[in-house]
Amino acid sequence: MVDIKCLTVLLRVSDDALAELKALANIIQSSIEQIEANLSTNSLTFPSPDSTFSLESEAPRMRPDIQSAGSLITSAAAQLITLVRPAQITLFDIALQVSLKFFDAVMDYW
Repeated sequence: MVDIKCLTVLLRVSDDALAELKALANIIQSSIEQIEANLSTNSLTFPSPDSTFSLESEAPRMRPDIQSAGSLITSAAAQLITLVRPAQITLFDIALQVSLKFFDAVMDYW
């Protein structure tokens, strides 16, 4: 289960970026522990990105508890990236994504 104290820290506007980093790391860690407990309880193995893809190999990832924990991990990871990166790199990355989407839309039009 996700530590409510970690979420409370994130909900407050904080000037302490280090506290935010630690809270996000705690969310990721507790979510990994939730996945590990679910896998252990159900005698499942988490699929490796190096393994061959099949619906059977992806079955553990489709379990609701694991999906929920995975969503928390990806959200916290995205926030970590934004928090740690210099602002100009984040802005450049977002601008590049927008222009690529615009370019794709123009190419689809033609």
